[in-house]
Amino acid sequence: MKRKVPTKTRKEAYTISTEWLEGLLQSDDNAPAMKPMSAVITNKAGKKNTVLIRPIKPEEIDPILQFLKLTLDAEYDYYDIVGARVFAELLAMKRRRLKDQYFFLGLNNGRLVGIANGRLMDEEINISLHTLTFERQVNAGGVLFYSKCWYAFEVCGADEFWATFESYNGWMMAGLRMALPSYPWPDMQHELGGAKIFYLTRELWESSIKKEYLEQVARTKYKTATKDLIAKNEKLIIPKALEI
Repeated sequence: MKRKVPTKTRKEAYTISTEWLEGLLQSDDNAPAMKPMSAVITNKAGKKNTVLIRPIKPEEIDPILQFLKLTLDAEYDYYDIVGARVFAELLAMKRRRLKDQYFFLGLNNGRLVGIANGRLMDEEINISLHTLTFERQVNAGGVLFYSKCWYAFEVCGADEFWATFESYNGWMMAGLRMALPSYPWPDMQHELGGAKIFYLTRELWESSIKKEYLEQVARTKYKTATKDLIAKNEKLIIPKALEI
């Protein structure tokens, strides 16, 4: 809104460099690095799949953004809303408009089988945003969600991990099977759409979830990835179609 200037000025108009504006608008990026991790998952049919979980590389952002566009028309199991939100979050990561975000890929021999992302609210609270899988019969969803819990407590040193769920599958896989309690709603709301907060504390993580969840749900163990496994997944292979 224009107002009368109450004094004489040397200039009537000022220009501002976009680089100065970017200094005001760009988000922080203080999320600590996570080493690639791996899990050998045994599915219901007894087949074993070795999945590598690692951070996304900058050059992989654009191809995955293009792939995520396929989810926007997937009116099935909430893939459309989750895909739209993940697309926006990944684009915000590229444009530096989401504070302290992390974004993990789940790879099986280079094939993109799933993704998981979140961000650091502060030193005490780690926010889970989304987990999406793209290939059936791998059972990568539980491992990818677990990877965020691991990152929160083992890498970031958080006190709590806050999640919420759009889909029934997501809540069954993590909220129910981890027996996550919730904070009173609407008094306390998750930043993702004001939904309910389901939280995991460090005490619960250490006492049961860290060891028992993967053994019971994914029938696997979680460990630092070998150099050989990392090399096998160096080249990202993006599916040509959704398998949901």
